Amino acid sequence: MKQIELSDLDRRLLDRLAVDARVSNREIAREFGLTEGAIRLRLKRLMDEKAIQVSAVTNFDHIPEAIVAYLWIEVDASHPVKSVIDALVAQPEITYVATLVGRSDILAITWVRSAMHLTDYLHNTIDRIAGIARIRYELTHRLIKHDYRLTTIVE
Repeated sequence: MKQIELSDLDRRLLDRLAVDARVSNREIAREFGLTEGAIRLRLKRLMDEKAIQVSAVTNFDHIPEAIVAYLWIEVDASHPVKSVIDALVAQPEITYVATLVGRSDILAITWVRSAMHLTDYLHNTIDRIAGIARIRYELTHRLIKHDYRLTTIVE
């Protein structure tokens, strides 16, 4: 992905949208002292260049019995890490995958309904992925803060 330079105007626009992404282009233009067309073109460029994406964020507190499970995965040294990553990314239940330097090779995050649901998911799905040597997991009991403003945009 090519890097783009964010101008001061781009950063102001991103900060404004972080407060309320439903604000109209007309309102932003009025606040910034610009034309609505200028704001619309700037937003289009940022979206076309994958610098931003507009989406709805579900409030974790409104999902009954949802528990976030962190899966700390170690990959067998004789197995390619990429194939394990690809298999995890293909799982619709997995919402986050990252490679790590440290205690594990991969961190995967999923939402489960209970510890039993996690156990079934691990044994029936994740454990069957070739190359996984060990999985340690942790369950959240309360989500304190999740800043959704910055993320990698994936397709």
